[in-house]
Amino acid sequence: MDTTMTALHEHYVRQVNVAVAEDRMDLVQEFYEQYFEEALRRLLETSAA
Repeated sequence: MDTTMTALHEHYVRQVNVAVAEDRMDLVQEFYEQYFEEALRRLLETSAA
């Protein structure tokens, strides 16, 4: 995993941890969807290059 994907992962881990601590499972789901879409977009960009 390159550094940009690692940074993206770490960003969302922090966001999810805060949401879990606040018992905001709605945000956990939202962050999961955002992460999945962003990670997929980045992977597709790098594979097309």
